[in-house]
Amino acid sequence: MTPQTRRVAGTLLIVLPTVVFGGVNLLTPLINDPAYQDNALRQDLWRAGHAHAGVLLVLSLVALRYRLSARVLRPSGRR
Repeated sequence: MTPQTRRVAGTLLIVLPTVVFGGVNLLTPLINDPAYQDNALRQDLWRAGHAHAGVLLVLSLVALRYRLSARVLRPSGRR
């Protein structure tokens, strides 16, 4: 594993709990807001946004792993 790959993977692993923790912190004041609880669309869109952020982070870690195991040609034509 190259140092650049380790750096990207480490950054992604730090960002993932940050997204989860940030979502919990943003959701707590909204739950106490009666306007938020009355609007089902707003609740669904907020949940969908955070779910997509988490899924994209996990998917990028998986893609990074597959990229390392694949033999990809560099622009110079060498492997």
